[in-house]
Order: sequence, then structure tokens, then C-alpha cells
Amino acid sequence: MFEIELKAHVDDREKVIENLNSFADYLQSVQKDDVYWAALKDGRKIQTRIRREKDLDSGVSKIYMTYKRKERRIAENGNALEVNDERECEISDSDALETLLKDAGFVVALEKHKSVMGWRFGECHIELCAVPPLGDFLEIEVMSEKDDEKTAEEKKLKIMEIFNRCGIGEEKIENRYYSEMLAEIKSAVE
Repeated sequence: MFEIELKAHVDDREKVIENLNSFADYLQSVQKDDVYWAALKDGRKIQTRIRREKDLDSGVSKIYMTYKRKERRIAENGNALEVNDERECEISDSDALETLLKDAGFVVALEKHKSVMGWRFGECHIELCAVPPLGDFLEIEVMSEKDDEKTAEEKKLKIMEIFNRCGIGEEKIENRYYSEMLAEIKSAVE
């Protein structure tokens, strides 16, 4: 499956929540704590993520391991659409996997915390995320069996429609990955 996603900065969190509640179905609130593990192979960075996710409504916790082949496609207007080949599985305990990663030469490259409220609108999964210290973002993703330009453009139009319904203009779209933004902050502090 391919994940087609855009995210945008949110200035008025309460207004976005109000707008989303007017047309989308609320799903849940979750806390996502991510640890990104990275290694170099043949001069190329390989990265995987271990996510501890807690459903704040039910109290249920889960652990996931995710590997993405990430791609950013830049549109004529300069906005980037993420099209990722995502592979994910639930794991019962991360200790064995973390030991394997360490022994294989992986190191912890980044840690990220997100507090997320989720909605569904049609085939779109919508998340309003608080990502300290970066601020609030609206992430919208659509899963697709296909990875072609026509499909990506069709999905992008659906995503842009939701941004518009939430009062978020195209100028608020963020092209960088969270990891890039967090690394910039980290290097500015050091």
C-alpha cells in the first residue's frame, strides 16, 4: 500500500476542530511516542520506527514497527506530496527488536512525541497533531494500491478540499518531514 499525505501548519486549533466536527467522523485521541532507528548501508541511510501508541479514549496501548520508503513529489506550485511505500506490523514487545537493531548497527537517530486527534472523511484519514516543539499540524493521508501520477494527483485534490474546509490555505502546507524540522531545531540548539 502507498500512503499519499500532506500536512499543514495550524494556527487556530479550536477552529480546525470545530470545522472537522462539522463534516468528518471523530475516531479517537492517541498519544504516539516514536523512536527512529537509523543505520548506513552502502552509503544510504536506512531507517525504521518503533511507535508506542496509547488510545487516550480507551487506554489501550500498542507497539508498531514501521518501515517506509519515502518519496517527496514536488508540484508546480512548490508544494510537496509525500508518497510512501509503508510497511507496518504490530509487535508485542519491542525489547527483542531493539536488541536486534543495536546488534545490526542501528542507533537511535530521533525521538518524537505527537498528541493526535483523529477523524475519517471518506477515504481520508485526518489527524490534528500537536508535535512539541514544532506546534500544531493537520495531516491528511489516503492509502492507495497504485503509485502513479494520476492517482497521486486525484488523492491530492481530495486532501486539498479538506484543508480548504478546515480554513487552511495552501501557503500553510509544510514540505519538510517532522524529522527534518526536529533535526534543524536540535542543530540550532547545539
